[in-house]
Amino acid sequence: MITDPEVPSILVGLGSFGARVVDRVIRERAEALGGAPDDAALTSMTFERGARADAIGERVLADAKALLAHGRMVRARDRRSAEGLTRLHVFVVAHLGESEPRALLAPALAAIEARLLGELSPIFESFRTGAERNLVVLPLCAMPHPGGFERGDDVIAAVKALGERIAATPPRRRAVPQLFLIEDVAEYSVLGDAELTQCVRNFLCLLLYSLSAVSRVAPLLYGNAPASPLATFVCAVSELPRRALTRYATDAVALEVVDAVIAQTEGGGADFVDIDAIEEVELAAFDAPRDADRDVLELLGRYAPAIARDVEPPWWERSETTRARYGPDPGDPSVDDGQPAPDPPVGWALARMREIEKTWTLLQRRRFDDLISGERERVVADRDAVVASIARRVDDALFSDPSPVAFRRAGALVERMERAVSLRLEDAIRDRDAALPVPPPSFEAFRDAHAAMMDAARRKPDLGRMILWGGLFVTLVTLFLPLGLRALADAIGVGEADWQSPWLRERGWLTALLFASAGAGTYLFLRYRRAHLALTAAFHAMFDALENTVTGLRDSVLEYFASRLRLAREVARVEALLAVRSAILGDRERLTLIDRAARRARGELLESLRTVRVERTRDGRLDASGLFGAGDEALIESLLPPESARFLDALLPIEERDGRVRDVLFALAREQRYRERWREEAPFTSIGALREAAWTHAEPAALWDPLAMPESAEATAQALAAFARRQARSLKVALNVSGHDLGADAATVLEGELIAPPRAYDATRRFLAEEGAGGRVRIPVHRGLDPDRAFYVVAIGDIAEGAVASLTAREPRSPPRSA
Repeated sequence: MITDPEVPSILVGLGSFGARVVDRVIRERAEALGGAPDDAALTSMTFERGARADAIGERVLADAKALLAHGRMVRARDRRSAEGLTRLHVFVVAHLGESEPRALLAPALAAIEARLLGELSPIFESFRTGAERNLVVLPLCAMPHPGGFERGDDVIAAVKALGERIAATPPRRRAVPQLFLIEDVAEYSVLGDAELTQCVRNFLCLLLYSLSAVSRVAPLLYGNAPASPLATFVCAVSELPRRALTRYATDAVALEVVDAVIAQTEGGGADFVDIDAIEEVELAAFDAPRDADRDVLELLGRYAPAIARDVEPPWWERSETTRARYGPDPGDPSVDDGQPAPDPPVGWALARMREIEKTWTLLQRRRFDDLISGERERVVADRDAVVASIARRVDDALFSDPSPVAFRRAGALVERMERAVSLRLEDAIRDRDAALPVPPPSFEAFRDAHAAMMDAARRKPDLGRMILWGGLFVTLVTLFLPLGLRALADAIGVGEADWQSPWLRERGWLTALLFASAGAGTYLFLRYRRAHLALTAAFHAMFDALENTVTGLRDSVLEYFASRLRLAREVARVEALLAVRSAILGDRERLTLIDRAARRARGELLESLRTVRVERTRDGRLDASGLFGAGDEALIESLLPPESARFLDALLPIEERDGRVRDVLFALAREQRYRERWREEAPFTSIGALREAAWTHAEPAALWDPLAMPESAEATAQALAAFARRQARSLKVALNVSGHDLGADAATVLEGELIAPPRAYDATRRFLAEEGAGGRVRIPVHRGLDPDRAFYVVAIGDIAEGAVASLTAREPRSPPRSA
């Protein structure tokens, strides 16, 4: 479709009608450009209300200077290899039924004419008049039929005044050659506001893009009778709905993609034996055994005081010496019974307890926190590794081979991983709840063992005293026992000749000495040995209790910190598994968002297709018949013949749909970087990106030219011929000219003729030659310039004011219709 005007042009829209027409022309041109660079010599402006004539003239002059700037004109002439004078067309569109444009039109035309001719006179020389003038300011006005309009007299007065002003302007100061008028009551039908808009838009497109296709351009623009400046036109268009066709093709391919994805997400669970989430993401890293006792022992080995056992007290050492070394002994030395530990502790026991408390404080305030931080960092590193592994696994499932089934595969994978993590999380929570911290060590066992050792030391007899008392015992027995032995010998009748006699009589003292020494020695040895063994046992028990206070399994510094380390590890494990599950649930939510985005995209695509009159049938196929034929605008029809559905289906074959879907998904993954971005921006949220990815496959249908293929070209020519006949039968002059008396100088420039696309010219002419319409033997056909647009146009110029019945005095009517 042609988008560059043949002549630098300015569009001016006055009032709501003028603004609507101008905005539509500009909008359709922008859609046809599709974002391509635009350096065409075309500008527009609209003034719906509150405008001043001098301001309009100023704006038009500024745009004219920009359009005719040297740099732009050099580029324009280079593109077209154009020669000759610089031309400028200004088209002013208004509806005379609107009061403000009706009052503003004449002064606005005068201001535009004066500013352009006055300030750009070296370009628009005054000696060039009439058809030779290269400046045209052309008003295109719609008007209500005065006989049915409340302010009809004002409309008549405005038209007459403007016509008289145009006719009275000297040729050297005249840039407004004619006033084009159309009424809402045409010769064969009533033109509503929509039809008037379409008619003016169509004629404006002809003047902008295909003017040179008119065989008599000068009479059309300038007329042949300056004294009769009134002219009229009607124009219908059959054009290729390129925007609608592009929208249909791209949205149809995009719809195939989202339909395929939604169909897979609605399916059941994945049947893929290669999914083994447990082994892939290595969740067992959180279950690796960790010995808290060993770790705390290593920490205590670095910071706890060395508990070296003293050499056990020698057997000969006095108990006072032992008690002084490990005392002082606060107990009563005269009492052998066990005595409780002193409170508060004193001496050696207090010093040992303070050393342990110092280590406790160091660990509690600093070193144990470092250990906990290291454990948390390790768990966090494991967590990050697992989360990264899960992310890679899901990314691979989605985008290593993008396809609709990949979304179902990823969903099944995420669901299975979430189940596995939830089971481990339940176990971790139970372990955390079971890992209760123990209270700090109380030193009771050590204090009791120390007191028991002091008791044992107190019970140990003094060796010197034992020897003294044993010697006294032996001496006494040696002194007094021989008398008893002699008496015993006499009593039992031991004779002098018996072997016992000497041991009982002469050597009785020796017998007494031996028995006393043996008895006393044995008794004292056993008693001393038992006391010494009890002391050494209590001594070792004391040091065992001291060591157990630090490294024991119960009521110790080790147990205290190990229980907290186990609790910290279990808490960190629970937190890590929660984070992993959160990441998995995040992916699950994002997959849900992808499904929702696909469903929303499907709704937007279907709504977009409905705007171009493409509907989805009950069996899911797209019905593109709305793109063909007359459509819903009476004066703008589709150039596509009814047989176009068959040709479009051939350009988008159903058997290649799966390949198209995969290609589009690959394009989305590659160009939109969805593998890296899908967690931040769910696929299918951008309809523009989806259409861009679908363009490769949609392009043949979107850019399909029905005139490029022999079969479709023939059908298109037949449709154009039918369009021309249909318009010729119903579209006649839209100005109430009395009895077709156009006046002596009236000229029918276009009497109902078809300007056909160049490639359809011969075939359309052939089809129209077989049958005329509208009371004529044949409908003239001209070779146009626009490959995508055909115009059926009637244009009459040089109409005398008196020949227009609508401009004569009107009959009173009732009831009136408001403006």
